[in-house]
Amino acid sequence: MILIIGGAYQGKLDYAKENYPCKTIHQCDPENPEIDTTAEIINSLHLAVLAQTKAKTDTLAYFQKKLPELKEKVLICDDISCGIVPIEHETRIWRENTGRVMALLSKNADEVIRVFCGIGSKIK
Repeated sequence: MILIIGGAYQGKLDYAKENYPCKTIHQCDPENPEIDTTAEIINSLHLAVLAQTKAKTDTLAYFQKKLPELKEKVLICDDISCGIVPIEHETRIWRENTGRVMALLSKNADEVIRVFCGIGSKIK
């Protein structure tokens, strides 16, 4: 598993396409809590976590169950952990859930790459 993280609009998907050529990309949807594990790249993972948070799904349990299916995938997630803590309760829970999921995935990933301004830095 390759986990690519970074801020919004930093070129994470372009970086993934350049460095890990894949044919299929699943774009996560903030209204759909499921991810398509048949795709080689799963983009915007934070949006799937948002949908799961809205649906009151146990996101950590969901991703622990999906780990075997994610072993050969490239996962891309926005880093939403920085900045002002949101006022809205659901948004705070989403941010916490995303952090916990990223910790789980990074622990199980073969590589973790942070992309900033289109430049990838390997952190694991």
